[in-house]
Amino acid sequence: MSQKDNARRVELSVVIDGTDVSADFSKYLLSATYTDNEEDKADDLQISLEDESGIWLNQWLETQLKGMEASVTVVQKNWESDGKDKVLDCGVFEIDSVDASGPPAKVTLKGTSIPYSSTARTQKKTKAWEKIKLSAIAAEIAGANGLVCMFESEFDPLYKRKEQLQESDISFLQRLCKAAGISLKVTAKTIVLFDAQKYEEKPAVRQIKRGSADVLSYRFGTGSNDTAYSKCHVSYTNPETKETIEYTYTPRNANKDGQTLEINEKVSDREEARKLAMKRLRQKNKSEFSAEFTLVGDVLLVAGVTVEVVGYGAFNGKYIIETATHNLTGGYTVGVKLRRVLEGY
Repeated sequence: MSQKDNARRVELSVVIDGTDVSADFSKYLLSATYTDNEEDKADDLQISLEDESGIWLNQWLETQLKGMEASVTVVQKNWESDGKDKVLDCGVFEIDSVDASGPPAKVTLKGTSIPYSSTARTQKKTKAWEKIKLSAIAAEIAGANGLVCMFESEFDPLYKRKEQLQESDISFLQRLCKAAGISLKVTAKTIVLFDAQKYEEKPAVRQIKRGSADVLSYRFGTGSNDTAYSKCHVSYTNPETKETIEYTYTPRNANKDGQTLEINEKVSDREEARKLAMKRLRQKNKSEFSAEFTLVGDVLLVAGVTVEVVGYGAFNGKYIIETATHNLTGGYTVGVKLRRVLEGY
């Protein structure tokens, strides 16, 4: 094996509509950025290539890359000097723009995890949904847009009637999910609805420790605006039977002086009221502590995984990654935006 094969390095694998263009790209690669979002936003991809000779501009205009699919993988070759590779499968993206700029001449390819050809994010629709669960709405929307649906939540509200009024399918689904305290993500041609709490409970994939050589920069923040609720009170009175269902949820270690979040929405029983109260309180309070780090590249750091932050005093604790931006520009770095995991919920 050659010394080059043993070298610690990062490679970008790109397959466009079934054709592996990795070797061609590597000769001209200026930068590649993959942004992985935990929820609400689509993942996106951006690759820039040097194009002084005009080869890429001519080829891409002739082949009309817009609308083609790109499968992208980041490979850390021999990263731990043990001969093993670490792989990040970024997923499948539909190319939605090809830009040229200069000087110096370059061509930039941009892609999104929500297909450009899909009407899910662009076409506004009006529709009434009756006597249907959230999971069924999500499955129908996914199928209508050529996507797969994954529903990973025990809480699945049943709606008597919901109206989609001049909204895109994704906007409508995001609105329902936010109201139900359920997270939504579109990735690799799949609409995923999930319970963020379950992801927060998973073991941390690594530590981020103050003073470590792989920490290039950091920033912490706190926010008390609309994040200082100590409990949530759900109350619903059935207009036909006049029966009132109530539940007050208070997490462990709650601040006794905090505000009470009041929710007046339809629930069928106290158990549903409890689940709604817990999820709404989490939704309000989850951004109280936030952090941002720029680190030496690590394929383990993706949206939805947890890490332990150590050595930063009052900001120590377990955090979940909301956004991870992997950047190959000369070297390999990853920028992460995190929020501290809520305890006692």
